[in-house]
Amino acid sequence: MRYRQLDKITELVPGSKLVATRTLRADEDYLLDHFPRFPVMPGVMMLEALHQAAIWMIRTGDRFESPLIVLHEAKSVKFGDFLTPGETLQITAELIKTDGSLITVKATAAKGDRTTVSARLVMKKQSTGDDARLGTDAYIRERIKKQFTELFGDQFSLDEASTTA
Repeated sequence: MRYRQLDKITELVPGSKLVATRTLRADEDYLLDHFPRFPVMPGVMMLEALHQAAIWMIRTGDRFESPLIVLHEAKSVKFGDFLTPGETLQITAELIKTDGSLITVKATAAKGDRTTVSARLVMKKQSTGDDARLGTDAYIRERIKKQFTELFGDQFSLDEASTTA
């Protein structure tokens, strides 16, 4: 994951709620062009932080069974404030509803008491569609479990109903 937008998960209720933080560093490569004299996190990167929080919330809820979770639709996206180097976002993703393979998530990011971005994200669980004997879905499942541990450590036991770091 080149642009990891979550630094730390601070609260996790698998499949229901995830709260994470993200501090913008001055040395991030996209800040060179956005903007040289007024570096701010691009809106699309703030939206990506919401997207990543939603994905991990969903994946932990089904114990990483769905190999792919894709963004189906972004609704009611609103931007409220800039994020400059050294500032920290608190990102929250909460389950609103599930309708078959579609999951609607309310996601927000704020710095202090100011919302920087909010959206309703409709995510879709799906397989790769590859023949089962190729093992693609199983490979992806194992890879995402490993990636979750690499990114966030062993602090979250998915055997518990909820966890706070």
